[in-house]
Amino acid sequence: MQTNAISKVVRLGAAVSVAGLLAVGCSSSDAAEEGATTSAPAATTTVQTDDNDGLAPADDAAVRALPELLPANASDAFLVDFDGLASGGSSAAVTVLLSGEGTDPMFSEPLGAIEFLGGGLALSDVATSALLAHTTDATAGPFLLAALRSESVDDVTTGSEPLANGNQLTILPGGVLVVGQQSVVESVIDVSNGEGTGSSTIPFTDVLSDESHISFAYGMPALFDSSISPDGKLRTASLVGGAFDIIDGAIEGSMSFHTADATDFVSAYNSLNRHTALQEDAPEEPLAVTDSLVAGLDHIVVDMPPTPLDASDDELVASRNLFKKLFIGMEATHYAKSVADRTDGAWLDFLVKSEQDEQTPPSPGSVYIRWEFKDQAAIDAFEANELPAGFRLAPTRFLESDAPEGEYFLALNLYNAGSSLVSGARAEWDVFVHGPDGADPNAGERPRFMVVEALAEEVSADAGNLLTPAEPLSHELVGDLVVSNVQRFEGESQVPVFESTFPAPDPEQAEVARFTREMAIGNDYIYWSHGVSDRVLYNATTFNHDAYFVDTTQLTYTDDSPWAQYLKPVVKDAVYYNNTLEYVASPMANLDSDYLDITPEWLDVLVGFTTNGHQEGLMRKAVEQLFRGQDDALVGLHIGNETPSTYVNFEITDPEGLTTALDLPEGHSLAPISLTEGEPEQHYLTLSVFEVDDAMEGTRAEWSVYVDDGSGRPHLLILDLMTASAGFDSATILNLPSEVEHALADGVMSIRLASTTVNFEASFETEGVAEKELTMDWIEAGDIVCSAINICNKYYYDAETLDVPVHQAATVTVDAFTTPWSDFVTDTPSVVFYRDNAQEYVVAPWYNLKVPVDLLPFSGLEGATHTISGTGELIGRSNEVANSIYTYSGDAVLDGEQLTFAIDQEINNALGLGNIYTTGDFDLTSGSGTVTVVDCVGNALLCSDIEPGFSTFYATEALEASDVDAISWQVNVIVDLGSSFGIADSASSFEATRLN
Repeated sequence: MQTNAISKVVRLGAAVSVAGLLAVGCSSSDAAEEGATTSAPAATTTVQTDDNDGLAPADDAAVRALPELLPANASDAFLVDFDGLASGGSSAAVTVLLSGEGTDPMFSEPLGAIEFLGGGLALSDVATSALLAHTTDATAGPFLLAALRSESVDDVTTGSEPLANGNQLTILPGGVLVVGQQSVVESVIDVSNGEGTGSSTIPFTDVLSDESHISFAYGMPALFDSSISPDGKLRTASLVGGAFDIIDGAIEGSMSFHTADATDFVSAYNSLNRHTALQEDAPEEPLAVTDSLVAGLDHIVVDMPPTPLDASDDELVASRNLFKKLFIGMEATHYAKSVADRTDGAWLDFLVKSEQDEQTPPSPGSVYIRWEFKDQAAIDAFEANELPAGFRLAPTRFLESDAPEGEYFLALNLYNAGSSLVSGARAEWDVFVHGPDGADPNAGERPRFMVVEALAEEVSADAGNLLTPAEPLSHELVGDLVVSNVQRFEGESQVPVFESTFPAPDPEQAEVARFTREMAIGNDYIYWSHGVSDRVLYNATTFNHDAYFVDTTQLTYTDDSPWAQYLKPVVKDAVYYNNTLEYVASPMANLDSDYLDITPEWLDVLVGFTTNGHQEGLMRKAVEQLFRGQDDALVGLHIGNETPSTYVNFEITDPEGLTTALDLPEGHSLAPISLTEGEPEQHYLTLSVFEVDDAMEGTRAEWSVYVDDGSGRPHLLILDLMTASAGFDSATILNLPSEVEHALADGVMSIRLASTTVNFEASFETEGVAEKELTMDWIEAGDIVCSAINICNKYYYDAETLDVPVHQAATVTVDAFTTPWSDFVTDTPSVVFYRDNAQEYVVAPWYNLKVPVDLLPFSGLEGATHTISGTGELIGRSNEVANSIYTYSGDAVLDGEQLTFAIDQEINNALGLGNIYTTGDFDLTSGSGTVTVVDCVGNALLCSDIEPGFSTFYATEALEASDVDAISWQVNVIVDLGSSFGIADSASSFEATRLN
């Protein structure tokens, strides 16, 4: 046998002995004759001719050359410098790191894949570096390149195990190990032999760093799909790169995002993130744009703060705050911009308070007091006098104790709101209605809420009045009593409308009241006068929490409302929520409906309100609060279910063993749950396969369990996320693509999943499926979905999720099922169902991750020569709601004929107190200059049309600068507040007084 050639590809199967892993000195035909399995042409290399037939050592050039061996269809690469890692941290820490366990999940997936593909070769011992990569063909899976040390063939393979998933192994000239599927290995060999084409789409040699311990370059969907255009979100970036080092037990480095709109993105991001990046000893640096490396695209450099290798759960979660701003915050910013032209509906939070909020003083929960109509004549009169044309009262089963056919009633809902949309005490008189056919989906079938009157403690926007003025209302806890007082202003007088008192129900003694699905889905479209509706989504806080009947014998009330004339004089019942209620609303969402009972003039006013920047401003304000760690931004998403979402549920046979294996977050335990009505509770592992419309990652496959965080309520914990294309994820930051196939063809639903840890294949026929109603508990579990590091999304939805049955398969064929959890569950699924109706959601992504940031102080100007004071007012010509009183303070610097100023404008109006901070300058001769908005702090509605960074012309009047020690001027402008508020006159006077 010759010693100058190596057969390049050897299939490693269980029947091949360790000694025969590499066939040395054989051509492909020779190897075949001797029983070795080969499937690619041979390539040759010169080897040492000593007693051990060793390989030539891989030098630094070979290490640097690893990216040059990537085939043209390579889509990503992850490069690890083993020797550099060993020098940057303790050997024990590096060993854990390279195992893919016990480190940041951002690195654990690719490092785990490297270990998997190494097949037990202990790569960090036998190689100086390794490169993990994928191609654009997801079915080919990952492949590995490794620069080997100067060790013998026997040493490289000693103790190794047969490789999994049909992977093959070869060694290239220079001692480069290649492991992967046959097609990929052949492509690498072709590149090595000069017979193939190296990578042309991604310049890996430019993006990957040969000076860092870990570096990567991931092609994103936009790189391969020309239809994806830059739009201000990082998900439309073409490439993501990174370079990291391990120093003193911590991971530190930077990431880069290559995109055509890098400059605009950085400008917008830095403005939003100013309160973090501009602090003294700031934990983050402002983003920067650097020159192009990829296809003429500038790239955004993101420096990342160090994270300990052995980071605690809290440290790991906190490390994701930067990415929440980069991914979620900027996604929400883009969504807010689409609201201005009504491309998308605004989504605003709507919170109904309770004692659960733990505020001081505590707030009582929401209460519904119901009355029945006197008789049919009263119903007829109510419909004729109070409802828009085409609407009629709908019999509704509000509570499970109501008659199955439903009942007619009017309900007074008393509650305290706390949100950007409305706040303070509110009283709403509600009925359930059917609208005209076509007024909304399922009109005439599903009853809808209608608010026939609303009174509010604070000014708020609604479709009935546009702006509901502030009235004298209260809803309070006084000792153990819930006391509500509703009055209205008539001129200078306060006129009683309704008041009530009752003991707050004791959950230990009071009768439980359960709301129906029908009650909850009545919120999908909440109608107001004129037939205008708000689109509203909710979660299980509305329908799956116990409420409690109020003891009506202890309920005292006085009803002076106009609605009493239609109602029986005795309360039907009263129901009290102990829990806080969470909604999101898109106000005035149907202004293009053909079923509005409205004048063209009033319709113009309402349309003007939705397009005047207030709704966009409210959503933009939520983004600013996200950046400050104070609140969350909302984003809409849609699942069309063209390929039906499929749920494969395996019963967990060993809950204790799985709990131990999973190392659940502190305080969490596996939660038993019933999937469909009438079925017993069990512990389940669920595979959910679905696709969000227009999602960058394509089809998703989520392996999840149901957990309880100690609250007694279920939610989902994702153990593993597999996606067809690269995507963003709170656990791994960048989720690499896997083989994810999900199809419905010829009446057969099929699923095929493959990665380094999962091999799953199943199918079932859709003929003969049974319709099943999902339990409220199962639906509630989907309200909160957490990643593997317990960063969670909160979801809101409507009847399409809550009330539409799913289709349960009769039998399922499983052809492959290998997962890290297979030992703890049944071999075949217990329940499989799918959903083919479209679903609308709104999500608050990563909602439980908040890192509060102090606001930057508005400290004026350095070297100020003058102090500024002033007053002013805004007076509406036709609408008093906007009337405001201004108080000004600030600093100025006089430099020759130019006065530069920094002004704090305090605003006091019906919305409350707020502050607008501006900087600017003007010329003392011309009296003109510019002014720029720095920030607005205060009520969300008040600040909704104030955009930080906005600059405009500044013109003074009555400028008096003859005495430069006391300069005075006025600013008088006519303000067009839109059709909603009309024209207003603003007049302000200022004086700049020289400092001593």
